[in-house]
Parts: sequence; structure tokens; C-alpha cells
Amino acid sequence: MKRRNFVKLTGASSLMLCMTSLTVATGTKKRLNILVLGGTNYLGPAVVDIALANGHRPTLFNRGITNPHLYPEVEKLIGDRNVDSENLSALDGNRKWDLVIDTWPADPRMVERTAKLLKGRTEAYAFISSIVVYKDLTQMGLTETAALRDVGEFVPGMSYHESKVLCERVVRETFSQNHLILRPPGIFGKRDESWSFVYWLWRIRAGGPVMAPGDGSDCVQWIDVTDVGSFMLHALESGQYGTYNTIGPEKDPLLFRDYLKRINEHYGNKAELVWVNEAFIKANQLMPIVDIPIWEPKSRRAGRHTISAEKAIAAGLVFTPMERTFESALNWYDRVKSPTYDPGLDKNRPYNGITREKELELLQIWAAKSSPKNEKRME
Repeated sequence: MKRRNFVKLTGASSLMLCMTSLTVATGTKKRLNILVLGGTNYLGPAVVDIALANGHRPTLFNRGITNPHLYPEVEKLIGDRNVDSENLSALDGNRKWDLVIDTWPADPRMVERTAKLLKGRTEAYAFISSIVVYKDLTQMGLTETAALRDVGEFVPGMSYHESKVLCERVVRETFSQNHLILRPPGIFGKRDESWSFVYWLWRIRAGGPVMAPGDGSDCVQWIDVTDVGSFMLHALESGQYGTYNTIGPEKDPLLFRDYLKRINEHYGNKAELVWVNEAFIKANQLMPIVDIPIWEPKSRRAGRHTISAEKAIAAGLVFTPMERTFESALNWYDRVKSPTYDPGLDKNRPYNGITREKELELLQIWAAKSSPKNEKRME
């Protein structure tokens, strides 16, 4: 049985264990020295965990500030890629690594200096980009060959979207034959502290009326953090270089009504989903993604949530069961915040939605203006 089919049959939940077992059983995997730029914040730990499970030797390069207690058994090099306080001396010299994985920046200057410093000292360079690099997110079914944003030279203060385009360009130019670029949408799961994904989990778990946007037919795409890390290691181990849309949570785009229904079912169907139309959302000056996390109406950017992951799936991308992502994300929130703290109250997060108090006010307005005949509810 082919390794990829074996992984699919056993499921994403056992991915790390299966890959480790295959290494021991067949002896076909080389133990790799991997330099991880970052490694202790969010995506980094997912990469490091899987690298260790697969028997590799990761080395971390970062400032030693974020979660320095993680991975006491792993070699750590201290430095700073920020252009104002750059210190890359720990990477100087002739030391080589089999692979370099860059989980860190959106500043192309940081990527360029590190990539050029390590050129000739690694077999491949992997970089985490984003679907925001695409020029037209209104188009449905975008593939990796779709046009990117038109960006010239770097300008201080340029947008995240534009910076990621330049970061990709630097990686492709420096490692033309041996680069791996992943373009995920929103990445959620363990250690995510944006609270945009948690917003829906927390609301629905608490039960009662929950304001749901639109008519439920809008699509939504995201991916579990472990799936990004797993695919990155798999692609690098198997030499499948290039650019991939790492898109989930399943093979096909998910309808928002099915997304919320799955959450509700998972937490005991305690919530009543009250669907409010787009006109009501606009009239009350609610911003998609910001005030209503993750959601975007088809009329705005339908393509953002219908991007094709066929290339990555063919190369071995597998998906964590959605309900497991629910659990890992909300359990992390309960640990960092608390089960009773409203995510909408956290003013340090830009995409964590409205407060529960505001939501109940809006639902009262909706009920007063909507007759039973035109009130849209999907439970």
C-alpha cells in the first residue's frame, strides 16, 4: 500500500504516529537536520512537533522571547531578523541544514537577508505565505496559477497582502529549483489567539440565540494548524517542491450553515441559530470578518472561500476532523482566557467579533423588525 493512501485511510488524527512508524519500519526516511525560523509561537510548534515525531533534528532560530520554555531538548539559536535590530550572527559560518522552514515574517527584507545568507547551505527553503497574495479574490476556484497582486519594490508601510507577494518573490528567486511555498487561508486550532474562530465555538457552546450571517449559503474555508505543519513536512520529505494552496477544512468548500450546524451538533445543539440577512448587517454597520468573524458574503469576495486545494491534496494534504479542531481551539481559549470570558471583549484582537451584549441587542432589533413570515431561521 502506498504511504499516502495509508495516511488517508488511518486519518489525520494519527498522522504523526503513522509517519514515525513508517520511518522505523521501512528505514526509508532520512533523519533530517531542519532549521526552523521561529518555532515557538503558533504554526512553529506544529511544525516542530511533527518534525520531532518523524525523527528529525530541528534547530530553532528566534529571539528567545516568545514561549522560550518550549522544547528544552531542542537546539536554539538566538537572533533577531527585524531590520531595526538585526542580528543574524548565530546563522553565520559554514554550518548547513537539510531544510529551512520559515514560519516568521511578512517583511520581504527579512526573508531576503535570511534566504541569501542560507543559500548553498540547505537543500530546500520553505515559506508560509497566504491566499491574500491573489490579485482577484472575487474569482471562484482560484488555483496556484492565478494572477498575484501587482507589486513593485518594497515600500515601508505597505500592506501585509503586498508584502507577502514580495516575500514569495524573494524565495522563488533565491531558491528557484528547491523552494516550497504554502498559501493557507485562516489557520486555526491549538495556540491560535486571534479568537476569530473561537468566537463561533464559544457563542454556540454557551447556547441560546446566536446571530448567524446571511442565509447560510456563503462558503467558508480555513485549515487546522496541524494540517499545514504536516503537509509542509510531507512535501519537503518527499521533494514535492513548488507552491500549494493548503486549504481546508475539507476537500470541498463548506457552506456557512453547515459549518455552524456542525459546531452546534458537536456542543449538544444548545444554540438557536437566528439568520439575519445581509441588508440588516449593512444597516447596522457590521463589518464582515471584523464584527462577524470569518464570514464574507458572496457579493463581497466569493473567491476567497472557494480556492482550490486539488494540487496539495494530490501531493498528500490530509485534513483533521473538523470537530477535533473545534476542541483544540476552544480548549486553548479556555486555558488562556477562561470558559466564561466573552471573546468579543478582548480589545487586543482585531477580528474577534462583537460582544455577546451587542449581539443580543441586535437580535432584539431583528425580531422587532421581522415578521414570522420573513424571519429566516435555520436550526
